[in-house]
Amino acid sequence: MVPVGLAVVLAGIGVLHFVWAFSTWPMKDAVTFTKTIGGSDDGVMPSASSTMLVGAALIGGAVLTLMVNGSVPAIGPDWLRLVGMYGLAVVLLVRGVGGYFMNSGAAVEFQRLNSFLYSPLCVALGVLGGIVAVAASRR
Repeated sequence: MVPVGLAVVLAGIGVLHFVWAFSTWPMKDAVTFTKTIGGSDDGVMPSASSTMLVGAALIGGAVLTLMVNGSVPAIGPDWLRLVGMYGLAVVLLVRGVGGYFMNSGAAVEFQRLNSFLYSPLCVALGVLGGIVAVAASRR
């Protein structure tokens, strides 16, 4: 249950990044988007390529989670997938905990969402990733 839930959320957020590479949805314009999602009030959207790279990494993390769990056919050596899973968990935890430091100087809209959604979600996903990695280590 944990691996599939983690994979679904990671894939969903990854797909959202692909949408954001070409649109400000669900925000009405670039200024509102950057204030709420990016933390700046300049209205300058991140590059499409960097946004898609983040999206691809998130979707890759979802696939890795399912491979480590045995839900989909695995590629590569077991140890490498396991290292990747622990790495994913660490990156999500670092973003979650470190995200609170991103509030300094950020737009108020971002600070609010970062404090109550983005950072806590990353911490939760990091913990779930850690659970998946530890469970796989014990097999």
